[in-house]
Amino acid sequence: MNYISPFLGMGIALQRVRMNFKNISKLTLLVIVITAYINSLNSLSFAGNGKATILVSATVMAKISQSTIHQESLINVTQGDLKKGFIEIPSGTILQIKTNSRNGYALFFECSNELFKEVMVTDKGRTVTLSPHGGFVHQPYSGSNIELKDLSYKLQLKEYIQPGAYPFPFRVTASLL
Repeated sequence: MNYISPFLGMGIALQRVRMNFKNISKLTLLVIVITAYINSLNSLSFAGNGKATILVSATVMAKISQSTIHQESLINVTQGDLKKGFIEIPSGTILQIKTNSRNGYALFFECSNELFKEVMVTDKGRTVTLSPHGGFVHQPYSGSNIELKDLSYKLQLKEYIQPGAYPFPFRVTASLL
């Protein structure tokens, strides 16, 4: 044993150790690991210290629902309607549509009757012509989650129609695009 003399008045005994390259590389690796660990402790945030940023995102799924407020069940065709060639049905279908879809939705018209050449559907001054088999009409997003659709119809009668009562020819459904 060798002694190193007075360091603050004390002698410290050191054992002479031979350090080769292998021991030096192990020691260097240990110093790097300890330094990284201490740095990671310094980067931790505790209550009241520093700032934090949190990024949150959400996706709202589009949905739609409809309630039928009024639906004509019968169409009464008169001799006067036959002379005109058409029948008008004001407010034949009134729907309440609830949607959150920014892409709008479609109204689908399914026809169960081929007594008509064509059908004109009017909603808020906008008229669309459909085939006697039905069709669909795109409804843009209005900015409101609830819409009232008051649909009026003008049915172009085929020539062989007889006066009388007929079942209402359309079923209207709202669907997302």
